[in-house]
Amino acid sequence: MIDRCALSRTSDERGYGLLELLIAMAIGVVILAVLLRFASSAHTLAGVQGETVDVHQRLRVAVEAMRHDLMLAGAGPIRGPSAGPLNSVFPPILPVRIGLTGSDAELSFHSDRISVLYVPAHGPQTRVAVDMASAGSPIEIVANPPGCRPSSACDFTVGTDVLIYEAGGVGAAHEVFTVGAVDAASNLLTPSAPLSRPYLAAAQVAAVVRRTYYLDAQGKRLMMYDGARSDVPLVDHVVDLQFAYYGDPRPDSIPPPPPGASNCAYAGSPPVALLTNLGGDGPKPMPASILTDGPSCGQPPFQFDADLLRVRRVSFTIRVEAESAEFRARGIGFSSPGVSRASARVVFDVQTTVDVAPRNMAARIPTP
Repeated sequence: MIDRCALSRTSDERGYGLLELLIAMAIGVVILAVLLRFASSAHTLAGVQGETVDVHQRLRVAVEAMRHDLMLAGAGPIRGPSAGPLNSVFPPILPVRIGLTGSDAELSFHSDRISVLYVPAHGPQTRVAVDMASAGSPIEIVANPPGCRPSSACDFTVGTDVLIYEAGGVGAAHEVFTVGAVDAASNLLTPSAPLSRPYLAAAQVAAVVRRTYYLDAQGKRLMMYDGARSDVPLVDHVVDLQFAYYGDPRPDSIPPPPPGASNCAYAGSPPVALLTNLGGDGPKPMPASILTDGPSCGQPPFQFDADLLRVRRVSFTIRVEAESAEFRARGIGFSSPGVSRASARVVFDVQTTVDVAPRNMAARIPTP
């Protein structure tokens, strides 16, 4: 005889097991959905964090490169009778591109570029020994000034960028050339191209660092030019770069010429300053209208506005964007619109402004 109670119990137990299985599956699906959502969020967060770190790293590289060169701007020779900062003769910071290729016009101004010159402390430094015969002739240098090894042409080598200038005060002749050949036995340096003019004996000769930083707006890159051989991209996805200049407000911050002499910043006898008094004591903004209105100094093709000699501080503003469009959206936080539609999946542009006071261009105390 069939036990109906046992059959009933077996049917009930089997039904209860199926229900359990369905509930377990439902719970598993919910947990899996939560895990998948968490994994997706973690992936998005990792992508956003990685892109954010990349933006800040590129900004840091750009800032440190420009800050380093601006801090050294104006450093001149440290040995010999002409030792001292370069801005006693010409401005070592210019709002233009300078060099062998693509140079901007004299006395012009561009807010998205800057050129910096300085003499490295341990580079070769000497003087012209005899007057140059012509602008294209080799330069005979003093053989054994302090800091130079004997019979070494003061360690100048082919390819070295060299600053040559006459120590005649503000506006004296100056330029940069690249060494094309060296004759150590005769202490001769041959420029790779003729100079703008022949230089006289006692003119200063020193290895120089020349840098131009500028914005390639179309390629969205911060570029660096060495003044001679090449332009190289320094940082990608830079969407804005602006430089501003601040100068000593006093016209007499540029030293007057000695008695019986003259320079481009003064006129008359006794000399009267030609520059505008900007008022106050601290550095004042010097826009393009001040840095291009004269008086002009120097000799072509290296003329400059006299106001550049009283620049004491430079600030630059740089803005960097996320590299990938998937992390950019639309709006004021983005210079270049992207495709992201989720607020959790965006990396805003990062912008910073840095002030630099070059230590070699400190304010001078006017002579009583």
